[in-house]
Amino acid sequence: MNSNPLISIIVPCFNDGKYINECINSIHLQNYENYEIIIVNDGSTDKKTNEIIDAISHNKIKVIQTQNQGPAKARNLAIKNSCGKYILPLDADDKAGKVFIREAIEILEQKPNIKIVNCDVKLFGTKKGYIKYGAYSIQKMICENIIVSASVFRREDFDKTKGYNPNMKEGLEDWDFWLSILEKGGDVYKIDKPEIFYRVKKGSRNNSLTSENLKRLRYQIYTNHKALYSKYLLDPSISFEYQLIKNSKEYRLGKILLTPIRFIYKLWM
Repeated sequence: MNSNPLISIIVPCFNDGKYINECINSIHLQNYENYEIIIVNDGSTDKKTNEIIDAISHNKIKVIQTQNQGPAKARNLAIKNSCGKYILPLDADDKAGKVFIREAIEILEQKPNIKIVNCDVKLFGTKKGYIKYGAYSIQKMICENIIVSASVFRREDFDKTKGYNPNMKEGLEDWDFWLSILEKGGDVYKIDKPEIFYRVKKGSRNNSLTSENLKRLRYQIYTNHKALYSKYLLDPSISFEYQLIKNSKEYRLGKILLTPIRFIYKLWM
């Protein structure tokens, strides 16, 4: 067991140059030194982004220039050009906590049954708050993504899949990829504190998804993983759409209005 294995941090960037140095610095500030950073400039059209990326010069950073391919292909390209035993995908506008990499690698080195190390998330930017992920199960995972996109996994497990699927063009490619790693078994370890800092911006891709987009993407995930979905019955009570309905004003009002009707019904029975 190597106590200090190399980890590759994968940073796709499309017109997010004004944030990328914050992202890079969050890696340089880690209490773990054996890393490489691979940046893919994914066909950025923003002049400032290109200037910032062109100016990056560091012995631990490799920059790959491509035409715009989208985040799935950009991540796949970077990972295939990486040398690390472990992989951490990190978006160019996000940041990693100072101890996340060391803690994640220690877990993966000690627990071969763990495929992915996940953590909670702190939001910053136009929205503040936290995302606390629940305990992992494959049954929950086929209903809702409960793993942050910036989680640590083994390169060898990536090589056993087809990588991030380019057919997830509108988003949710990370959810689809986690299912690719986990569908043949293995577990997820969650660090119960926020170690990834997720920047919320106006007009970001995930925040602009409509209900129709989500329907198409969820169906695409099902199509990509039919064998996995066929093993489990969907429990609608753990679906995030069900929780949205349950927490809605209309649902709560309906329960209030039905209470006296149910009481009268019981009296007559």
